[in-house]
Amino acid sequence: MFKALLYVLIIGVANTIGAISGMGGGLIIKPTLQLLDIDNVILINFYSSFAVFVMSISSTWKQLQSDNKIEIETAIGLSIGSIIGGMLGDWSFKLLHSAIGNDQSVVIQMILVIISLIASLILVCGMIKPLNLESDFLMVIVGLFLGWLSTLLGIGGGPINIACFIFIFGIGMRKATIYSIITIFFSQGAKLIQAIVTKNVFGLDLLVLVAITFAAIFGGWIGAKINNNITEKHIIIIYNSVVFFVLFLDSINLIEYLIL
Repeated sequence: MFKALLYVLIIGVANTIGAISGMGGGLIIKPTLQLLDIDNVILINFYSSFAVFVMSISSTWKQLQSDNKIEIETAIGLSIGSIIGGMLGDWSFKLLHSAIGNDQSVVIQMILVIISLIASLILVCGMIKPLNLESDFLMVIVGLFLGWLSTLLGIGGGPINIACFIFIFGIGMRKATIYSIITIFFSQGAKLIQAIVTKNVFGLDLLVLVAITFAAIFGGWIGAKINNNITEKHIIIIYNSVVFFVLFLDSINLIEYLIL
């Protein structure tokens, strides 16, 4: 019961912030659970992906109710790429995990997350001029890459989605958060289906799954509502704050793994 309550607290807060900023919540959920050492890395990855997937449904539904304009062609291109990328990312992580073991794969994940976070800050802060590209094929490629990377890292999207959309397509922060959530929905959905079909996840706690579902729905709905009632400047502030916080959290986790 205590573990389920802990998951509810962490996922509720993380998914609210994730829905506001378009990061998805996994970026906060995963390092926090690893720091607390609640479950093994496979279970943490699954619970994180499940929470972010449920959040993406709740958040997208709320965004659509708010009459936010979503370009269907863009959403379809990103979705197709995300599905393929999500399956490839899940396969890549399992291959990595079986090849080098739990501790080493976690270290590599954290290093890649830290690199992605730093790259995201550079791209979003405007230090590099946006490319402003337009191409349906490019949408698929970007969706594939983001789906693969987010699933491989177990962060369910994260700031790299936002950074890529802003840098490559030159869209605004609010629209980037919406497309990020769409990408997260399909990439994490593909990962979950693949995990269930191949029966690669063991030791799932039904109580934890139920608790995660309610926390994720609530967090996604509240986060989307807040997103629609604040300025893009405030979204950027929240985005940067979360990135710096997770950089700090992942650095602590990395140091602990290397020392121990």
